[in-house]
Parts: sequence; structure tokens; C-alpha cells
Amino acid sequence: MPLHRFFADDIRALRLGTDGFEAGSERERTARLADRAARSALPVLIQTEAGSGATALARAIHGSGERKTRSFVAFRTNEALSGRDTQEAALLRHMKDARGGTLFIEDVGRLSGHAQERLAESLFRQDAGPRAGRRLDIRLIASAGFDLSENVREGRFREDLYYRLQTMALALLPLRGQRDVIAEWAGLFARRFASDEGKTIRGLSADALSLLSRYDWPGNLRQLENAVYRAVILADGAFLTPSEFPQIAAQVEGFRIDIPPLPSVRALAPLRAQEPGAKHDPHALSLIRESGDMLTLAELEERAIRFALVHYQGHMSAISRHLGIGRSTLYRKLKELGLNDAAA
Repeated sequence: MPLHRFFADDIRALRLGTDGFEAGSERERTARLADRAARSALPVLIQTEAGSGATALARAIHGSGERKTRSFVAFRTNEALSGRDTQEAALLRHMKDARGGTLFIEDVGRLSGHAQERLAESLFRQDAGPRAGRRLDIRLIASAGFDLSENVREGRFREDLYYRLQTMALALLPLRGQRDVIAEWAGLFARRFASDEGKTIRGLSADALSLLSRYDWPGNLRQLENAVYRAVILADGAFLTPSEFPQIAAQVEGFRIDIPPLPSVRALAPLRAQEPGAKHDPHALSLIRESGDMLTLAELEERAIRFALVHYQGHMSAISRHLGIGRSTLYRKLKELGLNDAAA
């Protein structure tokens, strides 16, 4: 089974498995543990670097388990809290929202001491069985960096909570540790974004795949996804080439792509009369279709929201703040666009 099956949008309808993995490989071990985790009720700890796909793997485990028809609620510890809200209070709300389903805590090592205490109390009540007072029925999945044990030694993370999470621990390799799947991921993202943008892109050229496989991807899957998205926006041909990845090429020996300077303020006015398909700033949203007709305001708004989802990596607080709309309005628009899953 291809690795991306762990993370596909419709994974909740699929069973995890290990077919197609090289016997004895790190990916096979992760797949077997993930499959075992999906069939158990134990807390799961996904140890990995930021951006490596922990949220998607958590969704896959949830979607292949007994609670797949119930809520999957994600709590991101690095999101800023508003007003007088505390991390502990926000965690308690998310726990209640996940009742009967799965609560995923991203970067659990960032939890405050009070929030850790609340989480530990909930887990220990579940261990005590239904007779324990105020038992909260949730499946817990958390992600953390590989340095969580160091946080325990330094007294910044509860030892009892750490060992409770370690009951079912998975190690998810960063992208540079599994270069053989970079081409597959890039192709998956390219097809998805090409479909979203109404472009006919058949794949990536051999040179582009060579470039991407030689880069270390410190931002992991999130960075690769953003890079492919920008490449699709830039692309004029049927295949993505190194020219569509100038920032990556500039950092890989043997590849050099000249990035044209941004236009001056004086040069912006004549651009309105350019022909469709003219080269433009890769970060700009086009106002016209290939036919030469202008986009409607609704179409421009949809493109801006889709771009913000990728650019701010699905963090709803950042997206609503930078788009200048309230979170409730953002969630309503996501629902209207069929992007509900992005808000989880």
C-alpha cells in the first residue's frame, strides 16, 4: 500500500495495512503499529518532527477504528489563545467536543502544567473504569517531538503522563528520512492542486523529481505541499519542472534558477492590460481566467481562502486573523466551499 494511503482525504473509509512496504523497513514497522493502534483503545503517541503528517496519521488511525463515525477533534497547542482564555480551559472544551470520539493533541509537549494535570486526570479516570466519577469517554492521540523524554527529565512534562502516552508509541520519519516517497507525495499534491485550479498537469519532469529528492525539506510534508502548490500556480506546461521550484533549486547544488525581481510600483499599472497567461508574481492571485475574462468576487474569495489554508498550514486562528474575518465566518465559508475537514 502506498504511504500516502495513510493520509488520503478518504482514509476514514479505509483499513490501514502493510501491503507494498519493504519487509523489515521503518515504514512497515510504522504501518503495523498504526494498524494495531487503530484496533485498540489505548492512547497513541506519534513522535515526529513538525509538518511530517502527524495530524493526517492521527485521522487515519481514528478513521480505521471503532470510533470512526464519531468526532475527530484537533487541539493545537501552539495556537495563540484570545482574551482571558487559558490553555487548560481550551483543552477542556476540546475534550468535551470529542466526547465519544478522538481527541488529537498536536505537540503535546507544549501543554502547560495545569493542562497536563487535567489530561492526566482524565486518562486515569478512564483507566479506573465506568465507576470513576466524571469519566470522559475519549480516544487520545498526541504528537510530540523526539525530545519529549528530555522534557520529562527536566521536569517540564509529567512523567506519569509521558509513560501513559508511551503505551502505544509510533515514530514517523521526517521527509528527508524517506526520500523514496518524495516523488509519490509530490505527484499526489500536484494532481490535487491541478484539479483545484482547473489545470491539466500530467506530473513532474525527471529533473524536477531529482531536485525535490535531493532537498532536505526542513519543513517536511507541509513545506513540500506548499512548494508544489506554488509550482502548480506558476506552471504553464503539462509537467512541473525545476523552473517552478526556484526557491528549492537555489539551495540544491547543481541547480540554478534565476528568480526575476518583483515589479516596481510604477510597473504595476500596465500589468492590467497584459494578455492572459502572462508571467506574474508566484504569490499573486490572478484576476483573470485563461479566456481573458475576469474572475468573480466569489471566485477570488475562494482562491484566497484555499491559498490561506495552505500558507498558514490549516491554523484557523492565523487564517481568520490575516483574512480579516471572524472564525465563525471562516468556518461557515469553509463549509460552503466543501472544505469542512480543513477546520478539524
